Amino acid sequence: MGLKEFLLGNRWVLAVWLLPISFIYDLIWYVRSKYVFWAGSAPKKHDERVKYVQKQVRDWQTLGKGRKMCTARPQWMSISQQKINYKSTSYQVEVNLMDILNIDTDKMVVTCEPMVSIGRLIDLLIPLGYTVPIVPEIGDLTVGGLVMGGGIESTSHKYGLWQHICPRYEIVVADGTLMECSKDKNSDLYYVIPWSYGTFGFLTALDIQIIPYKSYIRLEYQPTYTMEESMKVFDHETRKESGNDSVEGIMYSRDKGVIMTGVFTDECEKDKYNPIGRWYKPWFFTEVVKVLDEGKKVEYIPTKDFYFRHNKPFFWLTDVWVPFGNHPIFRYLFGYLLPYNYGLLKLINERVMPTQLTENFVVQDFGIPAKYFKTAIDFFDDIVGIYPLWLCPARALDTGPIHSLKDEDEIHIDIGIYGHCKKPKYDKVETLRAMEKFARDYNGYQGLYAETLMTYEEFKEMFDGTTYFKVRNSLPLTEEAFPEVYHKVSKMGRT
Repeated sequence: MGLKEFLLGNRWVLAVWLLPISFIYDLIWYVRSKYVFWAGSAPKKHDERVKYVQKQVRDWQTLGKGRKMCTARPQWMSISQQKINYKSTSYQVEVNLMDILNIDTDKMVVTCEPMVSIGRLIDLLIPLGYTVPIVPEIGDLTVGGLVMGGGIESTSHKYGLWQHICPRYEIVVADGTLMECSKDKNSDLYYVIPWSYGTFGFLTALDIQIIPYKSYIRLEYQPTYTMEESMKVFDHETRKESGNDSVEGIMYSRDKGVIMTGVFTDECEKDKYNPIGRWYKPWFFTEVVKVLDEGKKVEYIPTKDFYFRHNKPFFWLTDVWVPFGNHPIFRYLFGYLLPYNYGLLKLINERVMPTQLTENFVVQDFGIPAKYFKTAIDFFDDIVGIYPLWLCPARALDTGPIHSLKDEDEIHIDIGIYGHCKKPKYDKVETLRAMEKFARDYNGYQGLYAETLMTYEEFKEMFDGTTYFKVRNSLPLTEEAFPEVYHKVSKMGRT
């Protein structure tokens, strides 16, 4: 038995040493970010680091030798599931911009460099009495990645997608110029940067809206036992004019699910207090499922705990690598080691794990107009049958590149499909192609952090490139410097 075969049957071996390494890695970055911010060195060094990015970009004009540009950030540090090899043949630019620069409480914005993680940002803001309106549940996601690749969370029915809380960007474009853009300045560039995957330049800073922080969320869990009930409750709660700061659903089967709605507050009923973020607490989704048997209930959860409720179990995928992670003994003795650093896990997976481990593994997000809720659940149930499914509504605040946001229904639902498909005749390529076609047929879209197999024409059908290509044609050297987004994110586009 070879090493790969042994690891395939004994994945717990990886966890034994991955978890402490991951913990130490994250701790070092946490301490560093605190020190840099409070020492005040980040703003002083920011201009110097941006000038270095500009120098590298200008050097590309003579040293690039026909190569496209990309960041030098290792692929394993990305949240994307895609296996991308273009970096090895590209002109790599070092963009070491990972600090929080300033908090302006008059304008109510925080200025960050793009590689700041959402976890580090929240850790810094909360003690100051602030937070951001949208907090994606996985702490390793970076603020720049959420702009370039899209970001959504259970408050998105109020605030839209991540880019809608970012009023300003700074970006180094292909000729080395540092450009600032907002709704009022270089507005076309401002609107095409989201979802562009770095195909206009290198993001160097962004402003993010901040709001007052409230200590708790009053979270109400409502079980549903039929598809019709799930659809009715989810739609009603999403479209409320007031009273819901957060709306989220988890479907545990085609018909059974739990719809969760929450209101942020500074008050707490102590007999309903549940600090779910403590190291010994059970994984969130394993507790939510109990509502199907116990019935409707209300809890008061510390807001930070709620933000990262899916972080330890990585929704429900940690079990794949740490199968004992939710056992009470492990939680009490070693629960503080979770969550593992996803980038380190990805690096190990690519280097030592056999491909058959991921052949039937699906990690995809599809945004579908809310009126097609039932049709979508039926389709995904039939084609992959993977549960749980994550449901997250979002409001269309502007159209951007996504055709589905032009639908007459202003609410669309992100359906997260994460897990192993157990269908006996599952074919990875055929299944993904069918899911992509379904999204296009129903005016939906695919989360591009995941693998896509669409053709160029199919991609243009899903994503509107009108302003995108207008801006690419207007900025000097862009076509020579950067691939189109399709050729960067699509497996077919890279071949």
